[in-house]
Amino acid sequence: MRPRPTLVLLVCLVAASVARPASALAQFGKFRGRRAPGNITVGVRGGRDFENHAWSAGGQLSLPLVNRIELRPSGDYYFGDATPFRWQLNADGIFRFGPGGTVYGGGGAAFTRVRPIDKVKTGYNLFFGLEFARPTARSKPFAEFRWTFVNGTSPFRLVAGISTVVGKL
Repeated sequence: MRPRPTLVLLVCLVAASVARPASALAQFGKFRGRRAPGNITVGVRGGRDFENHAWSAGGQLSLPLVNRIELRPSGDYYFGDATPFRWQLNADGIFRFGPGGTVYGGGGAAFTRVRPIDKVKTGYNLFFGLEFARPTARSKPFAEFRWTFVNGTSPFRLVAGISTVVGKL
């Protein structure tokens, strides 16, 4: 029996909020109603779709909205003939928590070209990830655990890459 991704993400978010509730509330009150300074990052990534046995390569952009909340559009191309997916575009939002915001979770819309019917299908993503660098570093390696729910399937994907600061917002 596979664990439901929604449940996994919910448990991770609840655990993080229980671990540091006072800090989270203080940060929310500090930036409520105005933009928080943040870095715009661009990254490259690669991954593995374990259900469809396919490798992927792609990129992402990260735009800070308010303290610890970012908009992260991304795209991936899938290699191999066994996978029903050829490419996927994502419109995701993330919430950072943990020490220095190095742990994050989120979700969003997924737009995928499904090969057997040769049409673009829409669905949604759920994911959580870790950054392996100090919060002040300009380049940050990361690993992400991701589920995409589209066309009646929900493959598990492991994505890894590196993001680099390109400017400030």
